[in-house]
Amino acid sequence: MRKIQSKITLTYLLFAVAIVLALGVASSYEIESYFRDRLVNELNTQAEMVLYSLRQDSATTFGRFDTNVKSLGQLGNFRITLIGGDGRVLDDSEVPADQLSQVENHLFRPEVQEAMRNGVGAGIRHSATVGRDFLYVAKQTQLATTSGPLKDLRFIRLSLHLEDLQKTIDQIRLKIFVVGMVVLITVFAVSTLVSKRISRPMVDIARSIEEIRLGNLEKHINVRSDDEIGRVAEAVNELVEKLKADIVQLKKLEQVRSEFLGNVSHELRTPIFSVQGFLETLLDGAIDDPNVNRDFLKKASSHASRLNDLLNDLINISQIESGEMKMSFRYFAINDFLDQVVSEMKPYAMKRKISLELRRMDSEVEVLGDKERLKQVMVNLIDNAIKYNGINGEVTVSCARTDGKVRISVNDTGFGIAKEHIGRVFERFYRVDKERSREAGGTGLGLAIVKHIVEAHGSKVDVQSEVGKGSTFSFEMKTG
Repeated sequence: MRKIQSKITLTYLLFAVAIVLALGVASSYEIESYFRDRLVNELNTQAEMVLYSLRQDSATTFGRFDTNVKSLGQLGNFRITLIGGDGRVLDDSEVPADQLSQVENHLFRPEVQEAMRNGVGAGIRHSATVGRDFLYVAKQTQLATTSGPLKDLRFIRLSLHLEDLQKTIDQIRLKIFVVGMVVLITVFAVSTLVSKRISRPMVDIARSIEEIRLGNLEKHINVRSDDEIGRVAEAVNELVEKLKADIVQLKKLEQVRSEFLGNVSHELRTPIFSVQGFLETLLDGAIDDPNVNRDFLKKASSHASRLNDLLNDLINISQIESGEMKMSFRYFAINDFLDQVVSEMKPYAMKRKISLELRRMDSEVEVLGDKERLKQVMVNLIDNAIKYNGINGEVTVSCARTDGKVRISVNDTGFGIAKEHIGRVFERFYRVDKERSREAGGTGLGLAIVKHIVEAHGSKVDVQSEVGKGSTFSFEMKTG
């Protein structure tokens, strides 16, 4: 695996190479364009001067005129070509006079065509006539001459071979290359130092993480700076601490899970064994005994019903704690809701010889919540208040406004809960009095379900209790 220091250095170097190359190409192109434009302007000016000089000798013989053309070409170090309107070369400073007739027609040369359109034309190409690369500048001209060598002149073209220009440009490119190499060497040296400084703490972090991965949770990364790397080190330290806490929590959860499985198996085993015992007794002959058969069947049915309640509560608590139980929040009238719940629970209370009453609010108020789940809460609270109450005891369900909310309470005159138990009554399968709870038929999960549902509504169950006098369970709901 490539080290991070090498990666950082290579990144800086590649970036620098890209910049140097881009600048080198761009500057080379700009320099070449600059010299080319400058030469075009100079040749255009020289063409005017050559024309002026040739006009002075326009009445001489062609031989003398040709000599002047070649002299001007040598003097200016450029090639002069005089072209007629039909493209025929009238004279050329680098072509002998007796060979002019053999020169190719120049009418369709690019620079001549451009001069016909714009007055001046320029171009660079290889000359087939003299075998060299030239910069050509053609200029359209109108001379008021009806006789002599200039009478058919339409274009004057000056050309300059590009060897000197190319040498100059190559020298400049060489200097650019040298400067670029110096820049790259400097960037390489600086990037090596910077990458080493940046990578060193990151390498330390990587080594420490590897130790942590191998199980050394006591490893602590030293934070040397307050920049991003320092924050990474702090984050890793925090993650390790959180991981240690999570491991402790997982151990606690494993213990809770073991206890939960033990409680579930115990709670399931009791009604199952009871039903099995009653059925076996009936099958062994008690079914024919009218004095006990109906009693055994009732007891078996009671335990089967308890088993069904326990399974339903286990499903509910599993859905709630796993997040599978979804809440559907709606506004509904609290007085009507409580009236319906209390009405459904009254027959059960009467059977247990318990008085169940509802204290409604004077005016109807709507609260926000999941009506079905809140009904489950109220049924569990009222059911507990009835179960853990004495004969002729009282259970009162009430609701009242408080600080913009509605507080719902279930009060009973039952056995009460000692202070040391109040904090644990919402734990799964926790029983204040195990024998009394089983006799009452509770599953041990009712209050745990109540706690989760109420907390899902953004509230909390408050418990007030005194042994021998009764208990009050209450919680608040948001109003509309």
